[in-house]
Amino acid sequence: MVIMPRLSVTTSATAHLKGGGALYTIPGPVILDLNSQRDLLAPDGAYPIFQAEKLFDPLKRLFTLAHRSHIPVVSTRLQNLIAPGQRGNNRLICNPNTPGYEKMPFTLLRRRTEWPLDCGTNLPVEGFRTVQQFVFDLPSLNLFESPRLDRLLSEATFELLLIVGMPVEWTVRTAVLGLLARRHKVAMVSDAIGMWDPYEGDMALRQIESKNIEWLTVDQVAERYGAQNKSRATRLARAKARATQGNVPAKPHSSKTPRGAFRI
Repeated sequence: MVIMPRLSVTTSATAHLKGGGALYTIPGPVILDLNSQRDLLAPDGAYPIFQAEKLFDPLKRLFTLAHRSHIPVVSTRLQNLIAPGQRGNNRLICNPNTPGYEKMPFTLLRRRTEWPLDCGTNLPVEGFRTVQQFVFDLPSLNLFESPRLDRLLSEATFELLLIVGMPVEWTVRTAVLGLLARRHKVAMVSDAIGMWDPYEGDMALRQIESKNIEWLTVDQVAERYGAQNKSRATRLARAKARATQGNVPAKPHSSKTPRGAFRI
């Protein structure tokens, strides 16, 4: 089920907040999926990343986890980009009129909203309550040049952003540095990121590693945020709440039984 936004709606998503506050507050992890498109991943893509085939299985398992554990996903999609670097050879990639523009099928969730390339900043008040995935078109390799996505990443509060996608030397590095500047907590999913150029990608990884952020594999993400662990955490939270309530003195209940008499 794809929900296309009505761009005529300009109601602020923060109008219901008294005295300001976060646009959305998301208590669990959110997957930030960068440019997982056919032109960058498919064997017949216009400009596939280095060893793209190695990302298929991790990305499939990660999005299966997201679906089963109801983890929100923020995705990006390049549009009409001139491929950078010497290997790019100034070729046009991610043309909306070609299959290479499309996201890989396993990275699309059923309940999603796709935002076209425009200058709007409006976002739905209900956030992720009715959909699980937002898909934003990008005008360039810099995701913060999308006004609507920039607003989401600047004004929302996330417990943790799990970074996956490509290319490391461009969009991924920009995302990590920009999110840290916005005081978000981020973690890299090491087996679900890719690069065009191994040398430039390695340099970008070194810069990211210098920020002392957390690195996880897809298996570690599943172990920490899988549905079973989320259920266990929910049960623990409820048990803690009951224990707290148990410390509050209960109001005395009236009894019709005379004092000193045994109840049968």
